[in-house]
Amino acid sequence: MGMESAEQTPAVLGQVYDRLIGCVGEAFFAALLTELAQAARADYAFVGEFSPTDRTMIQTEAVYAEGQIIDNILFPLQNTPCDVVLREGLCYYPRDVIKLFPLDHLAIQMEVDSYIGIPLVNSHGQVMGPLAVFSRKPLENIGLIKTAMRMFALRAAAELERLKIERQRQEELHFLQSLLDALPNPTFYKDTAGRYLGCNEGYARLIGRRRDEILCCQARELHASERAEVAAREDARVFASGQPRTYESTLDCNDGSRRRVLFNKAPFFDRQGQLAGLVGTIQDITRLKQMEAAIQTLVEGTLGYTGSACYRRVAEQLCSWFDADCAIVGCLRSSGQIHSLATRQDGVLLGEYDFDPTNTPCQHVMREGMFMVSEGLLQRFPHTPLVVNLQAQGYVGAPVRGRDGKVIGVLSVLSRKRIETLERAEDVLAIMAARVSAEIERERSEQQLQENRNHLEYLVYHDALTELPNRQLFRDRLQHAISMARLAQHRVGVLFLDIDRFKKINDSLGHETGDRVLCEVSRRLLLCARDADTVARLSGDEFALIIDQIVHDENVILVAQEVSRALALPIEVDDFRLFVTASIGISMYPQDGRDVVSLLKAADAAMFQAKELGRDTYRFYTPGLNERASTLLLMEGALRQAVDQNNLVVYYQPQVELTSGRVVGVEALLRWRHPQQGMISPAEFIPLAEETGLIVSIGEWALLQACRQGCLWHQTGYAPLRVAVNISARQFRQSDLVAMVRRVLRETGFDGRHLELELTESLLMDDVDGAIATMTQLSQLGVRLSIDDFGTGYSSLAYLKRFPINYLKIDRSFVRDIMDDPNDAAIAATIIDLARNMNLHVIAEGIELEAQRVFLQQKGCRYGKGYLFSQPLPADQLTLLLARQPAERP
Repeated sequence: MGMESAEQTPAVLGQVYDRLIGCVGEAFFAALLTELAQAARADYAFVGEFSPTDRTMIQTEAVYAEGQIIDNILFPLQNTPCDVVLREGLCYYPRDVIKLFPLDHLAIQMEVDSYIGIPLVNSHGQVMGPLAVFSRKPLENIGLIKTAMRMFALRAAAELERLKIERQRQEELHFLQSLLDALPNPTFYKDTAGRYLGCNEGYARLIGRRRDEILCCQARELHASERAEVAAREDARVFASGQPRTYESTLDCNDGSRRRVLFNKAPFFDRQGQLAGLVGTIQDITRLKQMEAAIQTLVEGTLGYTGSACYRRVAEQLCSWFDADCAIVGCLRSSGQIHSLATRQDGVLLGEYDFDPTNTPCQHVMREGMFMVSEGLLQRFPHTPLVVNLQAQGYVGAPVRGRDGKVIGVLSVLSRKRIETLERAEDVLAIMAARVSAEIERERSEQQLQENRNHLEYLVYHDALTELPNRQLFRDRLQHAISMARLAQHRVGVLFLDIDRFKKINDSLGHETGDRVLCEVSRRLLLCARDADTVARLSGDEFALIIDQIVHDENVILVAQEVSRALALPIEVDDFRLFVTASIGISMYPQDGRDVVSLLKAADAAMFQAKELGRDTYRFYTPGLNERASTLLLMEGALRQAVDQNNLVVYYQPQVELTSGRVVGVEALLRWRHPQQGMISPAEFIPLAEETGLIVSIGEWALLQACRQGCLWHQTGYAPLRVAVNISARQFRQSDLVAMVRRVLRETGFDGRHLELELTESLLMDDVDGAIATMTQLSQLGVRLSIDDFGTGYSSLAYLKRFPINYLKIDRSFVRDIMDDPNDAAIAATIIDLARNMNLHVIAEGIELEAQRVFLQQKGCRYGKGYLFSQPLPADQLTLLLARQPAERP
């Protein structure tokens, strides 16, 4: 990632996502940290997690330092920025990290000045550790970094979980290897080609080789030819029959002794049930021949089996060993019930089932550990259904424990007669419990991996905030709906929704409140949709619906009306009672488009028409909308060309004193002299200039022209003539507005006391405190300030008295019907009285009749403008108008 603009951010993040998507594990973390650090021009970055032994310490998984990945570190969490991140979420400290965290010794050692971090949360909502970027100098591209960290935190957390599961798998393999090493007899396993895949330490010592020397070798490379031939022949028999095989042999040991041994070999199968190899054990039958042979046979009988086959094999082996009538292999559910993984009773395997262990031998085993009685079980558990039904007398059982030592299952063996073979029973139960434990843990690990994959896939196709389908999934479902509609000859409707003025909620109440509003909007939209429909969130405050299987257009209208009614209900967030509306655009398949792109484009165009018509409404797509969009696009290009070719001109409309009719000021009005279309109204191009950002440069040019012309009039002798210039909302929000006005006044030599800047109520109320600060700085330049179109916005007297203004302008909408509408007359009179009481001047706009002038003058209005006095004029014609009246000399 390089230094990118806000418009390039999505594309940049997409490129980073493509570069990272193929990376896993340590490679992923190294690539992610490198991308983030280089984008932020940072010296350091790391991914860490809580130490498994001490949650007050952070153990890193990967560390980026000054251009390279270095060794991992362990550091204390307390008094560090990471501590704040893990408690409060994403945090950014642009400067002075060491001053803010003076006890962070690692930060002091690395001379950290700037820091940003985000917590990594697993799929269960638990914080695992931090992802942090920090540097000795201020971080750059912070907006991009914040977005990237939020975007990749989920992937990083998932990768941490995956690594943990992988480590657990390794621990399981280590456990199985340890289990093999713990066996008293040498054990080995081979593939179907006779190559050794592994062995325990006993086997390695027996043949006098290291384990790494044994792996991948065949018998003929390790043993004498006679023994190798026997091994190969016996292996072939196992593979041919697919059954375990035992045979006796004489073995010359590494210590020079010769032992009589028993080879036990059994096939093992892969997940598809295909033969994958064999497992072999060697028993010294010169000592404890029968007992050791029996236990080893029991163990090998379960090796090579997985899942339910393994559990069934264990149950079968337990019944055989203890000569019992029933054996149960069960796992413990979170509800406390036992789920039977395998039950063998009277030689028959029963289906899976759950049972309550309360007051059963299983409960005693889970609480106290191994439990064995050769007889008398029925007398000890006279009310346990299984014991009673079986009339069981003998019992042996053992808990199945996980890696953490907690009970995860149980083995139970019941017999109708006395159990005679309790000798070595503890060993048998311990080995079988360990085998079952390893298989349960393996299955749970695989299930967790699958759940993680499913979760990641869900995140790719769903919005993280609302959990609705995102744009990608929406397009896929719309394509499917179109395909089905084409086959079934029915129609599909697409609704585009844009929440009206949602930015005001974010700006005034914060993004957290805005997010809660979006979640409530999502919930209401889902209630309006049918099961077959799709509701999606496409971007910030844009939603979309697919209305499938439409018979009549009225069906779509009903949905649109239902959505409007649902959104009209107040939304309560904390102490706020909010009201939202939506502009809805509707397109229909097939009449408005036969593919996804066409339908989305049509619905988008209709939605914008709904906004132009006043918002809080819905509109169907019509072909004229695209023509209008094309016209606006052409107009934008022509407007940019007009700026470059000086086709914009400034007209001036006089402001007069109502008592004398003398011109006391002028209002500068922008006009566009188009080469082909002639003079274009500001109503057509000013909103376009505002939307595209051209208004900033156009507004500065207009101010420069007006100030220059004002200087000429003053030099001619028409002082003190006031020049009023409108400032747009986008101009006002520019951080260099005051500097720009100061520069224009300096370049033109125009006296700021004769410059009036017109501001609208709505732009002032977007950020009251910021507006007051800007207006104060403008007033310090001597500039006069007026509120244009007063009475049409929503400013309150509490705010009005704080604004450093000089004029209030009565909007033409009140002046137009002032003689016929008592309400407009009362509003105008109230504004005049209000201004008088606040020592402000009033300028009435849109005066066209003499009766209007007389009324306003009688009410105390001093100034006005309108066609009664003059239409807007070019500068030279206005000069002639000024020349026809006595000028007030300075």
